[in-house]
Amino acid sequence: MVQKNILVSILINNYNNKFYIKKCIQSCLVQSYENLEIVIYDDNSNDGSKKIIEKIKDKRIKKIFNKKKLYKTGALNQLEGIYKSIKKSKGEIIFLLDGDDFFLKKKISCITNLFNKDKNLNFIQDSPYYFFPDQNVKIKKKLRHKFFTIHTWPYFFPTSTMSFKRKFLVKILKEISFSKRKYPRMFFDARAFIYMYFFENNILRTDAYLTMYNQNIKGDTIRNYSRKNLDWWKRRYEYHMFVNLLFKKKDKLHFKFLDYYVTVLINTLFK
Repeated sequence: MVQKNILVSILINNYNNKFYIKKCIQSCLVQSYENLEIVIYDDNSNDGSKKIIEKIKDKRIKKIFNKKKLYKTGALNQLEGIYKSIKKSKGEIIFLLDGDDFFLKKKISCITNLFNKDKNLNFIQDSPYYFFPDQNVKIKKKLRHKFFTIHTWPYFFPTSTMSFKRKFLVKILKEISFSKRKYPRMFFDARAFIYMYFFENNILRTDAYLTMYNQNIKGDTIRNYSRKNLDWWKRRYEYHMFVNLLFKKKDKLHFKFLDYYVTVLINTLFK
């Protein structure tokens, strides 16, 4: 049984998702798990989604309206939103959700139950349906597993599949704070997963499909990185630079693989 006394916080990060934000918020309000709060961070939207957020009234909702963007890229502004939202939250377990994605009704209950069963767990990632709104089609996705890989980080699902023990997320945000103003193409999910892959245990990936990952054609990832174009290689370069600096901060030796040298070469050629 899920312990109903555990307060859960859902941190919604929104920018210009007027077609999706209402459904996103409603997917949290109708959760089968009752003891929750929702912190909505709107990053100075100009498409009307701010008005939608303002009209939704519920005592479980806290709202943050950012009046001025600090950075030029969605990745850095998303990271800033997470830092600000967690300060507003009080939950023992933290769920992250982008403003164009949705939770299935039993997500909070299922994930919280897993945390309760294993008190040592600090992080859980569920599996997403890839939702194509134009065709109203959802497809189950699984992480690829390889016996050999030429790069230095694992495959991972997006931010909306991530849930944390509060103290653990605070720790991660502190550990990656050196990158807060760096790597404009690198979203929080990559920073967190890379850090956890190298330096943490007590994490779980579940095959339970509990998140709708919306294939929003206006979203940053699909718009800029769906193909292995130059932007894709530039983002990959930032991943490698993040890993290098992370290991340097931790005073650890990092072995570079072929992918590192290929990525550096391609970025050097196209500078």
